[in-house]
Amino acid sequence: MQIIKISCIVSSYMANFGNGWQMYINFNLDSQAKRKGRQMFRNSCRIFLLEVVFVFACAFSTSVYAGGYAIPPQTAKAASMGGAATAGVNDPSAVYVNPAALTSIDGNQTMAGLTYVNTISSIRNSGVKSRNLHDDDFLPNFFANYHIPSTNLSLGIGTYSPYGLATSYNPNAFTRFAAIRSELRTVFVTPSIAWEALPYLSLGGGVSFVHSSALLSRAIFFGPFGDGKIRLTDTADTYGYNVGVLFKPTTQIGMGLTYRSKVNLRFDSADVAFVDAAGAGGTLTRTKATGIDIPLPSTINFGIHWQVTPAWGLEFQYDFVRWSEFEDLEGRFPTPLPGLLGALPISGFFIPQNWKDASTLRFGTSYKLNDSLEVRAGLALEETPIPAKTLGPVIPGADYLSLTAGLGYKWNAISLDVGYMAVFYKTRTVNNTVLETGGDPNSLPFPNVQGKDKFRIFQNLIGLHAKYTF
Repeated sequence: MQIIKISCIVSSYMANFGNGWQMYINFNLDSQAKRKGRQMFRNSCRIFLLEVVFVFACAFSTSVYAGGYAIPPQTAKAASMGGAATAGVNDPSAVYVNPAALTSIDGNQTMAGLTYVNTISSIRNSGVKSRNLHDDDFLPNFFANYHIPSTNLSLGIGTYSPYGLATSYNPNAFTRFAAIRSELRTVFVTPSIAWEALPYLSLGGGVSFVHSSALLSRAIFFGPFGDGKIRLTDTADTYGYNVGVLFKPTTQIGMGLTYRSKVNLRFDSADVAFVDAAGAGGTLTRTKATGIDIPLPSTINFGIHWQVTPAWGLEFQYDFVRWSEFEDLEGRFPTPLPGLLGALPISGFFIPQNWKDASTLRFGTSYKLNDSLEVRAGLALEETPIPAKTLGPVIPGADYLSLTAGLGYKWNAISLDVGYMAVFYKTRTVNNTVLETGGDPNSLPFPNVQGKDKFRIFQNLIGLHAKYTF
C-alpha cells in the first residue's frame, strides 16, 4: 500500500460575517458633550459598516507567498519602510502591527487599501524550465480605531491577510508530480483593545477569527500506465491572538514588542477528486481526507523607533518566526484511493517539511518635506525557513533582500500612502527528490528530472492606502 506525499496548499475566502456588535456608551455630561458623544458613536457605527463591506471584499482576494508563506507588511507605509513599524506605527494598522500603539493614534481613523503583488518565478532542470503561471495578486485590507472618551482605553478592528500562497504550473510540465495548482488564502478579522497604563507605557491585545480554505492539485506517476491526478479542497475556521507593549522612555524614543500566537489550520473534511491512470481506465473517484494540519507559526517582533528631529524618523525591527512548527504535512483517506483499479491503493500522504526557525532584520526611515508630504525608504534581510532537502515548486522560497520606497501625502483629514517593494530572492540550486517523487522514497520516481533544480524568484509589490481622521 503506497503513501503518496503531496505538497499542499491552502486557499481562503471570508465566510458570512454574521450579525454585528453593538456598543452602548452612557455619558453623564452636559448636553453639548452628549451631542458630541452621539456623533462619535454614529461615526464608530459607520466605521463598523465599512468594515463589514470590506470583509466581504476580502472574501474574493488572492494571497501570495513570501518568507515561507507569511506576508508581513500590510500597508503601503509599512511596506515602503521595509516592514519596520512595531515601535513607530501611528495608524489603525496597529491592530496587526502592535495593538498597544492604538493609544498613540491621533484621533479616530479608518484606513483601507490594496497591495498589488507581481511574482516572477521559475524552476529549471536539465535545461528545461517550468514557470509559475500565477503572476498577479491583489491583497485588500481595512483597519479602524476608536478612542473611548474620558478613559485611557482605545479600540481597534481590522481585516487582513498575513499568510498566503498561490502557485500554478502547466499541468504537463515536469513539475506536475510535485504541484500543479497550489494556494493558501487566509483572512483574519481582529478586534483589539489597548490601555495607556502610564504616559510612557501602553499595553494591548487582540483576538483573531481566522478563516482559511485549501486547494491542492498535482499528478501521480504510475509508470507505463500514465499519470493519475488528485485534487483536494477544504475550508477551516479557527482563532488566534496577539499582544503588544509600547514603551516610550522619552519623546524621541519608542520601543515596541509583540507576540503573535500560533494558529493551527485543521482541514479535517477535505473533498478529494482522484483520477486513476489513463492506462487503468482513468476512473474518477470522490472521497474525503482527514487530519491535514497547516501551522501559521508564532512570531515575536521587537522594534525601536527614533525620532531624530521633528521631520526625520528612523526605525529598526527584528522578527523571529517559529517556522520549525511546520514539521510535516500529512493526511488520511478513510476510503483508500483505488490506484490502478485498486491494485495500488493509496491510504494517505505524508510530506516531511522540517522547516527551521527564521529571522528578519528590517530598517526604515521617513522624512517630512513639509506639513503635507513625507518621503520614506527602507530595506529588509530575511532568511528562508525552507531547507534544501524539502524545497519544491509549491513554495519556492529563498533568502531575500527587499529594497523599498514610498510617499505619504496629507490633506486636511485625508491621508494617502503609496509604497513600492522590490524583493530580490537568492537563486537556489538543490538536488532533492521532490520533483521526482514528492519526496516520498516509496513512490515510483518520475525518471526525467534527475538533474539539479534551479529556483529563481523576483517580486514587485505596490501598495496604495487611504486614511480618514474623524
